[in-house]
Amino acid sequence: MEFEIKKGIPLPKGRGKPRKYDLNLETMEIDDHLFIPLPKTKIKQEIKIIRNFVLRYTHEHPSAKFTVRKMEGGVGIWRL
Repeated sequence: MEFEIKKGIPLPKGRGKPRKYDLNLETMEIDDHLFIPLPKTKIKQEIKIIRNFVLRYTHEHPSAKFTVRKMEGGVGIWRL
């Protein structure tokens, strides 16, 4: 079997995985707090997803600092 090699074909855009949480961190100002209510059984699993989302945002915007904490009834995000 022979395959044909073509030149100049553009790479299609990847869609990527959609965000689970659409957090608008860019609108948060210093000392702002965002609370995400979650059932107690889901907090441990979901806090990892939220922390990764915040970490990716801080890599793109190095001047923005955040902290993510487990709270009673959910997860809290503070802009520092």
